[in-house]
Amino acid sequence: MMYSETHFLFQAGNIKSIYKTGIRKAIVKSTLFLLFQTFVCNFCFSRVYSQLSPSDTITIHSKIFDAARKVIITKTSKIKINDTSNNCIIYMDADDRNINGIFLQSANNLMANKEIPPSYLVGIIHENRNTELLEKDKLLSFLKEELLPYLKENCSIGTPLTIAGHSFGGYFATYAFLKDNATYNACIAISPAYWPNKYEIINLFNKKQHAISGNFYLAVGDKRWDEISLREGIFKAKNILLKQKNIAFNFNDLRGFSHNATPTAGLALGLSSIYDKWEWANILEEQENRLKLFPGFWGHLEIKADALFHLNRMAQAKSFYQEALKNIPQDEKLSKPEIKEITKRLRTKIKHCRAK
Repeated sequence: MMYSETHFLFQAGNIKSIYKTGIRKAIVKSTLFLLFQTFVCNFCFSRVYSQLSPSDTITIHSKIFDAARKVIITKTSKIKINDTSNNCIIYMDADDRNINGIFLQSANNLMANKEIPPSYLVGIIHENRNTELLEKDKLLSFLKEELLPYLKENCSIGTPLTIAGHSFGGYFATYAFLKDNATYNACIAISPAYWPNKYEIINLFNKKQHAISGNFYLAVGDKRWDEISLREGIFKAKNILLKQKNIAFNFNDLRGFSHNATPTAGLALGLSSIYDKWEWANILEEQENRLKLFPGFWGHLEIKADALFHLNRMAQAKSFYQEALKNIPQDEKLSKPEIKEITKRLRTKIKHCRAK
């Protein structure tokens, strides 16, 4: 077939036109996609702290430091303003955007799922971080004598408190827990450096081990020297804490996490661990309500028994495990292998009740 020059010019013009149209469509499509992304991001970020009110940065004119000190206070929208027993968690390094963001996001998610109580989250902004955290008595005095009275008056917080920190912040949090256990009865120490001041913290652990009580969560990673070098001191502390009858202790070896990454997992795990009994009390209430709708269902009976077990109500836990075991055959949806597996699990849990 023969084509004229006019035909080729027409085809070239047509292709050019199609090309321009394609570009226009691509630009429109790209613009719409970017607008959609912006909407999604704004929507997501507007919900990031869905349980939390906007943070306030307050200034306290400190006589102890002879300077103005700033503190970030964030509260859940579910806080009871006139309640004098509001839960409060104090954390170090609030001036570090990564630490502050991870901590608030973790607390927000856990509060949204009723895994920790509605709380005031109080972040300490450091003026001279290393000096304040390692020469710790001045900061400890500031917290007790100046910050806590402010929080009690303006936020109606109760005591004792939870204190949390990472690295040198974990060192200070541990020191506060050991030195003033009546004020801080729960501690979250993520990758704490226990070597400063000639392992003073380990010596304090040995000295105070029979005089302290409460909850203690400890975590460490194993990647890169900054983290690996901390493990010796942390494992010394772990061995002491494991022997304490008056401390609910939990430890996580965060394999594969480097020093600056451990807060990503550790802070959430720590909060969950510290408030474990609070959550189980909620689960117990939740299962009691579900059993009103589904009386006799083995699944809700088992979870109710789990809650009772974790709340150290062993006789009741055993009774509900036995009731769940008795009601398994009524569930027609279960296969024989499933019945066998669930029966085995429940019998093991009943034995654990006897062992306790």
